[in-house]
Amino acid sequence: MIKDIRELLKKVSNPKTHKDIVAEGAVIDIIEKDEKIFLELAVGNDRKLQLAIEAQIRTVFAKNDIDASSVKFNFGGAEPSPAPATAPTSSGANPDPAANKKDNIDGVKNIITIASGKGGVGKSTVSINLAVTLAKKGFKVGLIDADIYGPSIGKMAGLNGKQDMQVVDNKIIPIEKFGLKIMSFGFLIEDGQPVVWRGPMLGKALEQFLFDIEWGELDYLIIDMPPGTGDIQLSLAQLIKTNGSIIVTTPQSVSAIDAQRAIAMFEQVQVPILGVIENMHEFVCPHCSTSTKIFGEGGGASLAKNNKSQVLGNIPLTVALLQSGEKGKPALYEPSDEKDTSYLAAATAYNKIADLLVAKLKK
Repeated sequence: MIKDIRELLKKVSNPKTHKDIVAEGAVIDIIEKDEKIFLELAVGNDRKLQLAIEAQIRTVFAKNDIDASSVKFNFGGAEPSPAPATAPTSSGANPDPAANKKDNIDGVKNIITIASGKGGVGKSTVSINLAVTLAKKGFKVGLIDADIYGPSIGKMAGLNGKQDMQVVDNKIIPIEKFGLKIMSFGFLIEDGQPVVWRGPMLGKALEQFLFDIEWGELDYLIIDMPPGTGDIQLSLAQLIKTNGSIIVTTPQSVSAIDAQRAIAMFEQVQVPILGVIENMHEFVCPHCSTSTKIFGEGGGASLAKNNKSQVLGNIPLTVALLQSGEKGKPALYEPSDEKDTSYLAAATAYNKIADLLVAKLKK
């Protein structure tokens, strides 16, 4: 089996040297014990490089029917411990996320998740524009793209594909843009590169995004969650105490039904619901400012009422918001067209949401 693993590792290349890690002598040791695989690798202290190699290894293993969640990494050059309970991982943490739960991240005052029960409701658009709105009010804001399979925050911020990221004292420095500190898994992989990971690996990646990033002093850390009610949501509840979650829905009843599942999941793991945002509330014409409720109405209000929560705001659908993701510039950072009167409608909605959120968290 060890021989087979070594052959698979030949498919993993060092992004700096472009040689496979076996050929360049980076594979120091392979240990199999108690259905665990311990890899000792010598690739230096570059945290970004370590994460990139780890991602490749897990992907190669998963494609070859090896449980990639059973792999433990030691990049320090010391012999890896054979004991599964204390085996080192890429972040140096215990493999069980629940055993590593912390109440906070050093320097971060508030942690808020933006979630939904399904995709296609504009959750990432809401996340980045709400973060920008808070930053424009003078707050220090961080933004995590927690959608490992389909990261989109990078593109929305004009940061396409793999980024040249700095590492200081084994901590990754997040990219700063539009007044935000941003981290996305998309910054670590090439455009179009698939991520073939199972649940435990997703939780480990989220743990690294929380604790292996040099966030510094932040008033708010916004986490853009993946759609649904899966592993990332559960891992987050195990890893960190958040202030709560904002649920994004659209006016349609089918969207509200899926959002209800997200609320139920968060309630089960004791994460408070801070409120509901109804996105795409109405379409606002950029020329005449006429509003049309093209997706029906009432989904956000009924969802909030059924869960004894509140509607934090109704965000209109505008051309500026639609185009901002493609342009790589959040619509709320500044108007791209001074003649677009619909910008004011979107800005008014986001400012209301930000003010209500700040007031709620102060209480």
